[in-house]
Amino acid sequence: MAATGAVVDEAPTGEPLLTEVEPSAGAPSPAASPSSQPSPSVTSATPRPTRTATKPSKRPSPTPAKTTKTATPTKSSTAATGESARVTEVIRLVNVERKAAGCGALTGEKRLHAAAQKHSDLQAEKNTMSHQLPGEASMGDRVTAEGYRWGGVAENVAAGYTTPAAVMDGWMNSPGHKANILNCGYKHIGVGVKKSSEGTLYWTQNFASPL
Repeated sequence: MAATGAVVDEAPTGEPLLTEVEPSAGAPSPAASPSSQPSPSVTSATPRPTRTATKPSKRPSPTPAKTTKTATPTKSSTAATGESARVTEVIRLVNVERKAAGCGALTGEKRLHAAAQKHSDLQAEKNTMSHQLPGEASMGDRVTAEGYRWGGVAENVAAGYTTPAAVMDGWMNSPGHKANILNCGYKHIGVGVKKSSEGTLYWTQNFASPL
């Protein structure tokens, strides 16, 4: 295991934290050749707007005014929206770094998202950052439990960073975490983020390639 970043018990109080890098299980070599294939693009056909003609009646009846009530977002829905935006931005930043390194873009994968989110949820619940909390399955087993059959898998975690840009900067300035992000052999990513009762954000990245 390559010791990178700040180990939890050595980090100054109040500072953002990175763990040592979780050893990847069966992962492709970080030196894997960048994909020569262009990233797949999605082509969507925009339908032309159509105009529907209606014949007015001789005596149009008055249309009653519609009263609409705007629902006030609940605290939980607002938090979920914030977490979703953070996840999306982390993936975008990961792919910016991978493109610069000559690697193909990673695709968000729902089973990896589920594994990453559950791990962040547990870290936030326990207010502890770790790759494996007491009673929790290992990183590879957590991904398998979500139904993803992987040929290679790795994980980055962090705590205390307040924005996607900040946590990505922390990971990219740590050789081991950076190696996971820039491993050209990985194809999919899952991201989880959760704020603890003390206000600390716990971040998880799961990287994988399928069998």
